[in-house]
Amino acid sequence: MTDRLPKQVIDRIEGRWQSRFGQARHPSSELFDRRLEQLRAHRNNIHRYRRLLQTQLSDLEREFIERRLAEEVTAMQGLAADIPPLPSIDRAACEEIAP
Repeated sequence: MTDRLPKQVIDRIEGRWQSRFGQARHPSSELFDRRLEQLRAHRNNIHRYRRLLQTQLSDLEREFIERRLAEEVTAMQGLAADIPPLPSIDRAACEEIAP
């Protein structure tokens, strides 16, 4: 048998949680998500351009794709440089926590 809270109680708790903590974290997580989407788009474009360079192309097409590839790599590197590094993980502390 499971004890469940009524829906109105759950809604009230979630509302309070969102009012206290949702607004403080929302803009930064939204910015992080947007940056990840941009990184994925640049990565996908880089893969696409590299695949195209392996095909038969005219000199003009090849120059255009190489230029676009360089632009995508530069944009991705600039975006990645703006993202703060992840904190290092203390392996010993993680092993203490593990069951």
